Amino acid sequence: MQPYEIRDPIHKRIAFDEFERKIIDHPFFQRLRFISQLSFLQTYVYPGAVHTRFMHGLGAMHVAGRLFGKVVEGTPAMVERLAMEEIDGLRSRIRLAGLLHDIGHGPFSHECESIFPMREALPMDWTWWHDKENRQAHHEDYSVLLLQTMAKDGAIDSVLAQDIGSLIHAGVTPSSWMSEIEQRVPSLHALLRQLISGEADADRMDYLLRDSYFCGVAYGAFDLDWLVSSMSAQEHDGRFVLTLAENGVRAFEAFLLARYHMFDQVYFHKTKAGFIHYLEQAIASREVPLTIPTDPHAYAALHDGAVIEQLFAAAKEEKNYWSRHILSRIPALRILRLQEGVREDQETLEKIRLLCESNNIHWFTHRAGKELTSLGSDASHDLFVEKKILGGSRIVPMMEYSDLLMKYNEKLRFVDVFVQREDVEKFQRILGTVHT
Repeated sequence: MQPYEIRDPIHKRIAFDEFERKIIDHPFFQRLRFISQLSFLQTYVYPGAVHTRFMHGLGAMHVAGRLFGKVVEGTPAMVERLAMEEIDGLRSRIRLAGLLHDIGHGPFSHECESIFPMREALPMDWTWWHDKENRQAHHEDYSVLLLQTMAKDGAIDSVLAQDIGSLIHAGVTPSSWMSEIEQRVPSLHALLRQLISGEADADRMDYLLRDSYFCGVAYGAFDLDWLVSSMSAQEHDGRFVLTLAENGVRAFEAFLLARYHMFDQVYFHKTKAGFIHYLEQAIASREVPLTIPTDPHAYAALHDGAVIEQLFAAAKEEKNYWSRHILSRIPALRILRLQEGVREDQETLEKIRLLCESNNIHWFTHRAGKELTSLGSDASHDLFVEKKILGGSRIVPMMEYSDLLMKYNEKLRFVDVFVQREDVEKFQRILGTVHT
């Protein structure tokens, strides 16, 4: 029995051990108490969505542990090749990867990533990396930076930290400890990484249920217990792959549809999209003097409250349009949602552009996209079904087994068109004139 536990509305009880408590108590993770899970959705759309990245991290740790117990500890062909201390070490890594996968999120989570510095500016230990692409940093890059800092400060063993980093970031190489184990259990690392960042991972399993619960919507509901119970690992073509029992396929399809509908109805909400644009403009115009530091300790000092205080200060000035509209809750009006790649919609977008620009109407667009699944297009997310046949079973790709995925894997690709509130009447009047 674990010595510590907390109550949670999604998983009821989340237990953890002494070492995990030490990591939970670290200031880098405690900071996530002050990073909202849903940023502007909580502020202006779903007032009940008061949950944070902190609670989501604990939930993802719990689910990751459940997945490890079923997929690794529940697979005899794996267990017989591993020593008990190796199983314990792998379990610790997968649970801590679930706990820390979001540790690098900045204020308002994804909403500030547009002003992140270039990745090469981060003071990384690049010996961990096989991916050294020079690009704008993502929150996952900061997650690895904070992990390296925790190891440097002695809060966590460097080998353990590197393995955790490799599970939450595709660009990080696992340690020699894990690489040696993988010689006996082929593709173990890729399999474990799927449990943290894959098509059926701990992150999604927690945030769908948690976000749906706190938003007060039903879109994110799926059968977590049945889905986890149906998962396993099998040797296939000389490697271990993630599999589902046939009776778990419908639960997996429901899980994918839950995510699809949450993006369509919640995460891509028009009010959030409008206020994201306002925040980006407030930062770009220097109404809000926010810069993202490369120093890990300075970065860890940033949280939602720091940006909110900057917005309040800026909103006192009459000239600061964006900040004042954010805090006064005056959103832009979405006039249309258009589909990317549809010729008629692209022609409509061009007409709107000409209409607005010729009449000095302030407008903007917000683009978003998401697919039902990346199965079939991303080999790192391979998922298979253990299909029963006469005299035994065989392993088949999920995309070949699921009728739903073969018939329906639509990609959400759309453009929301907004007009700033003070120009709405003018736009509607001119639009009416054009139509007549």
